[in-house]
Amino acid sequence: MLDVIGVIGSNLFIDAISEFYDLFPDVEFINYTYDSPWEIDHLIEKAGIETDILLLSGVIAYYYGQEKINESRILATYSTFNEFMVSLSLFSVYLHEKISLEKISIDLPKKDFLDNVLKEIKISNGPLYVKDYPWIYQLEKEKSAFDISQFVRFHKDLYFAKKTQFALTSIHAVYKELQNFGVPTINMVQPKQALKESLEKAITLTKLKKTKDSQIAVISLKVNQPDPQDDQVFRLQMLQYLNEMARQLNAKVSLDHYQPFLIYTNRGSLEEVQKEHLQKVFELEEKIKSSMQIGIGYGYTMKDAENHAKGALYFTEKHSTEKTTIFLLDEDKKLIGPLFENEKQYILKNEDHDIQLLADELKMTSKNLLRFFDFIRLNQFRSFSAQELADYLAVSRRSAERFIKRFLDHDFIHITGEEQPYDQGRPRALYNISEKLKNYFILNQ
Repeated sequence: MLDVIGVIGSNLFIDAISEFYDLFPDVEFINYTYDSPWEIDHLIEKAGIETDILLLSGVIAYYYGQEKINESRILATYSTFNEFMVSLSLFSVYLHEKISLEKISIDLPKKDFLDNVLKEIKISNGPLYVKDYPWIYQLEKEKSAFDISQFVRFHKDLYFAKKTQFALTSIHAVYKELQNFGVPTINMVQPKQALKESLEKAITLTKLKKTKDSQIAVISLKVNQPDPQDDQVFRLQMLQYLNEMARQLNAKVSLDHYQPFLIYTNRGSLEEVQKEHLQKVFELEEKIKSSMQIGIGYGYTMKDAENHAKGALYFTEKHSTEKTTIFLLDEDKKLIGPLFENEKQYILKNEDHDIQLLADELKMTSKNLLRFFDFIRLNQFRSFSAQELADYLAVSRRSAERFIKRFLDHDFIHITGEEQPYDQGRPRALYNISEKLKNYFILNQ
């Protein structure tokens, strides 16, 4: 079955990135074009139904779409802004327009991008007129209006005051408005390699999510009422109720477990209907006239999922036995709960002595080591590149390469070959874990 990626952006972005769709014959791309990035909720809602992941044109679109993305539980990423875009754009203006930096007005997400470029090429007299919007990266904060007119006025006033001769903008809507006013301008140049890497990142995230969705999920349920007078009747009655709920979760109720009862499904099926159908547990309260404790566990193996469900159930009992309480413990030992209340997240301490010793040897935290183990499992023990690891850990490629070097230095990873990028760039090394490290996967089962 083809992976389906929804690409959301302006006409300019869609035209540029669609040039590379043919490089990925196993993926279907669906384009969703907007006029302004702060009016895209309807596109996100539509694309969320039709696709596996959304690739947004940039951080502005992601900023304004994040609330709808979170609300609809949609997997999404965006094409990132970087120093290469700045340097390429400045070079383009200089080459084609013959205009000095002092005569260019620039807007971009963070002034740091420009400062880093100028510092790298040892230019002290850079552009005099720069306007940025760094708050756009504060994704967790309340959304504020993005006043396009401020940026249009910034460039236009400078140009007509003859302080500048050209405008370089990172905002497509500003580019269009400046054209209407007759201000010489270009939109920031998006490197072809960056566009291809955006598509590669979206594809990698889709495959990782599908692998994650196939994780085993176990629901452990314990009724709080005192032992019933007719234990057998109560057990059969509970199995009947739980089987009704399991059918909606594409799940199976274990006949071998009692207090707690166990329900087996997969993570994807559970997350798809979690909020809608797990709340039916509260309807079950009315039927059995008792509150319950429910622990949900995710894992790569049946044993892991069962242990995590058992751990989550333990925390429900610590939290409250007076009312129905649900906690979830995932494959990273991240505890979430109580669900449907004031949910909080906790990272449980790793008690695996061997993992702690290995983390100390590599001079990293147990948490980061376990995240790397999860990446290896999700990647199904195939060879991987530094960029793939960087995408999973949500760090820069350079950080991922430093991470990999620690393993290389201890012979836990070896180079298996290289892959040639789609363009004429340098080949990328491919890595895989050594037999020495595989022993830790066995210990960690």
